Amino acid sequence: MILSPSTSELVNQALTAVAKRLHTDADKLNRLDAVSGDGDTGTAFTRAADAITRDLINKKLALDRPSSLFRRLGLIAESRMGGTCGASKSYVNLFIR
Repeated sequence: MILSPSTSELVNQALTAVAKRLHTDADKLNRLDAVSGDGDTGTAFTRAADAITRDLINKKLALDRPSSLFRRLGLIAESRMGGTCGASKSYVNLFIR
């Protein structure tokens, strides 16, 4: 499936908004994670958000091809987030390939 240019732009805007929000809420996510974990979830999500933002700027995300996009997002999560979050997201890649 290939998305239209207008839908691709909406995907771009959504990813940009999510990345900004993850930066805004990083400390809150770390505090929530600290209750039952090591307190680094916000930091991990911020690393992923940075990689997504870089890929958006450099036009490396196939915004018009959902399967390719989700595969790349899963790889970003796996490589940038580490820990349980990264490992969990890598399972997504098993189903999207």
